[in-house]
Amino acid sequence: SFPISGTSYTGALVRSSSSTATATNYGSSNTFNRMSKQLFDWSTVGPFMTDPKSSINGKLDIPKNGTYVLTKTHCGGYCFGCHPKQYVQTQTEFRNDCLTGDFLDEFGGKQKAMYDASIVDKAVHLVRDPFDNVVSRFHLKRNQKQGNATWLAAYPNSIEGFRNFCAYVNTRLHTAEENFPVIGARSNANVLVKYREKIPCYSDFVRYVLWHNHAIETIDELGLDHLTLHYEDYGSNHRETTVELFQFLGLTLESEGDEFHGSERYYRDYFTTDDIQAVQELLRDIASNENWNLLRRYFD
Repeated sequence: SFPISGTSYTGALVRSSSSTATATNYGSSNTFNRMSKQLFDWSTVGPFMTDPKSSINGKLDIPKNGTYVLTKTHCGGYCFGCHPKQYVQTQTEFRNDCLTGDFLDEFGGKQKAMYDASIVDKAVHLVRDPFDNVVSRFHLKRNQKQGNATWLAAYPNSIEGFRNFCAYVNTRLHTAEENFPVIGARSNANVLVKYREKIPCYSDFVRYVLWHNHAIETIDELGLDHLTLHYEDYGSNHRETTVELFQFLGLTLESEGDEFHGSERYYRDYFTTDDIQAVQELLRDIASNENWNLLRRYFD
């Protein structure tokens, strides 16, 4: 998923509701005895166990034939506040990033890993309200800045703090954005220039829609059976959404699992009516038809 779209909750839900292991491309962040643990003996380059201690100790089962292992990947092009050359990707670059991760070897060294696309049979595509996603990424940035009292004071955890942060981000990379344009399919204009005065943190909305364009194309390119889950549906239809996910993975739902608290994190009030209208225009400008069909619910 695009970061902060429900990957962690979805993985925790599967583990807590079925006692089934999940996996990740990013083994260096999930270790046991200071080492990443590969999910399968026959694939040393991943994916890796999300909770290796519980899996090794037998508290979580590795899915067997006929079931599928939910595996975390953020693919590529999701950086926050970064140069356009880091997120304006070709489809091949994005697809390869979906298969790429890292792990810690027996010496504690961080190694890059990439597994073959042939081991992927299905995809769960998580989508979150773009406004909530962008504000939540600001909150993540604040968490990463803990200890930097000056930065935290300049950008407090509030609507004003968010908008001040976006005002700073919106002025950082004008020259780069002119040299690495993102051309809208409908306006034939560089959206990075067109919307920079209209939308707080406009470049993150661009990254968001480009990411989902690529994700949809990757699923089609690899011929994957797929399930699209909207993060908000965990709040409005938790049981139905969970059952749909478990059926897709071929897993047995044993309990209700982890409670969902995402309903407490809706941030549409961080944006003005004009902001929301401009974001709709931006997304419509560069979203593929398939992508817009997923996103239009946030504007209905």
